[in-house]
Amino acid sequence: MIKTEYGNFDGDRWEKVCQIVFKRRYEAESYFEIIASPGDYGIEGFTRAGKAFQCYCPNEHYTQSELYEKQRDKITKDLKKLKTYEKQLYKKLGNSLINKWYFVSPSYSRNDIVDHCTVKRDEVKSWGLSIIDNVNFEVIPVDLDFLKPEIHQILKIDEQKIDISPANPTTEDEKLKWKGKEISLVQNAQRKHKARFESSTNNLDKKVDSLTEKSVSHFLEGSEILKKWQSDYPEDYEKFIKIISQVEERVVEECMFPNPDNNILHQKFSAMVEAKIKESFPYLDQAMIQNLCNQVMADWILRCPIDFE
Repeated sequence: MIKTEYGNFDGDRWEKVCQIVFKRRYEAESYFEIIASPGDYGIEGFTRAGKAFQCYCPNEHYTQSELYEKQRDKITKDLKKLKTYEKQLYKKLGNSLINKWYFVSPSYSRNDIVDHCTVKRDEVKSWGLSIIDNVNFEVIPVDLDFLKPEIHQILKIDEQKIDISPANPTTEDEKLKWKGKEISLVQNAQRKHKARFESSTNNLDKKVDSLTEKSVSHFLEGSEILKKWQSDYPEDYEKFIKIISQVEERVVEECMFPNPDNNILHQKFSAMVEAKIKESFPYLDQAMIQNLCNQVMADWILRCPIDFE
């Protein structure tokens, strides 16, 4: 089982989702699924336009070198089946010739596996098989992005949670570079975080600096999520921006009035944002919801929507 931005997958679930995508996307090309019994013949589906597909999902998260070895061996083994089962495949394909053999995996070691696919392409063409378009044949590795946008709709129905949060946290160099360009925003955050404490708080400056650092990290990491969301799911992104803008109006108004405890007000705003995101986007993983909430709160702290009286 591996974790992706679209939830967890094992081999069976990965193939199930892939098959649904292929059937929807290639309906006009007459897509046919090949049931893996007694064997898959090196492909798990094909279209009359010459596309063939083989799915592979690793059992666990491997290093890049381990993943390459697993995928290299899988590609080699399955392409060899085209030769072994040429007669059986000819009956299924009819007059169709395979011109593109897609290896569909959640991710792949890009450079090495592309090189291997080029070598295997030439090898398959050298066999002179009756089922292969020996002029245009290609072996093409593709990843999660290949399944968009259909996978998004499938997982909504399937109640699988989506998480496109960045795999790695923001580095210190990235934060320093951003803070050097946005000094006024950093000063805003320091002033507002300070207003959350009693003036007699011990180590006040240290605590304010720590909260400011978190705001910068949350803003930068959240901004990366929003960029990817805007690219992959523009309609949902626009919906998110509209919803948060509406909530922001309420936040600005509430900040106009004195409050006995600014930290409680800050927590109230955070809970309000999280609840609104969860209500509006129930298919998002909790981790992504929290990261989006953190980004919104950081943005409001760095700019002016949250401005404690």
